[in-house]
Amino acid sequence: MSFLISAVLLFPLAQAAATSTLPAVAPAPAVAEFLEQFDASGNGSVSWQQFVDFRQQRFTRTDANGDGAVDEGEYVIEYLGRLDARVQQAYEGHAAQTRTRFDALDSNKDGVVSRAEFDAAGERTWGGHQKLLARAGTAPPASAPPRSRDPLRMPTSHNLAGMLEIYDRDGDGRVSREEFIQVRDAMFAAADPGHAGQLDFDGYMAEFQQRLERRANEVRTAAARQAKVRFKALDTDKDGRMSFAEYQVSGKRLFDRIDGNGDGVVDARDPEPPASSHGSSAS
Repeated sequence: MSFLISAVLLFPLAQAAATSTLPAVAPAPAVAEFLEQFDASGNGSVSWQQFVDFRQQRFTRTDANGDGAVDEGEYVIEYLGRLDARVQQAYEGHAAQTRTRFDALDSNKDGVVSRAEFDAAGERTWGGHQKLLARAGTAPPASAPPRSRDPLRMPTSHNLAGMLEIYDRDGDGRVSREEFIQVRDAMFAAADPGHAGQLDFDGYMAEFQQRLERRANEVRTAAARQAKVRFKALDTDKDGRMSFAEYQVSGKRLFDRIDGNGDGVVDARDPEPPASSHGSSAS
């Protein structure tokens, strides 16, 4: 009898232990982005009340003059502050990858990239583009590439949309061989200001940093404009001051979208929500 009692008592414990050893389920991309921003405790879940508390704290920080409401200037400044931190992190990541790209171009490992090495890489890029076109037909796909969590979203030659952004100089929706060569020539010249006919790492890095900085400025300008539009939409009584109740409208909309199973908690059990232009960055 004592054995049976022990077995009955121990079974739930054993079951719990077995459950705890199950591999963790990775959250869907949008859920992971939400948790990265709002999971202050780092336990992989955010309840509705935790979300409300987080938003209240952010609202209080945004209300720089402490008058209990957020005006447009405060709203834009707070949002751009968060964006700048993300942009800086992305900038550093791209800059770190530049060394890897330079070393890949330097095929003979002599510490510089000759014009021949640069052109050989260009031919590989052009060949890859032709393969992409062959798979997709003669025109770029109508759908946009998957949404990136990188705020800079630097274009890449590994997809058709990126090739168009980098090389389509006349904006006709295609990249001609002539356009491709012209842009490659301009890239090499910008990275070789001394006209040495070869690229050292400093010159290569400087050219890419210029592109990064231009992109960062474009992203910030667009974000400021969008933040003003959002403020006007959230300021429902149009008094130029946003209350917490008005501010939280976008928060509720976001939470409900990410909480796909409707249990009041955002965690790995929630499925990827339908695509939305709002993403997971409620403001």
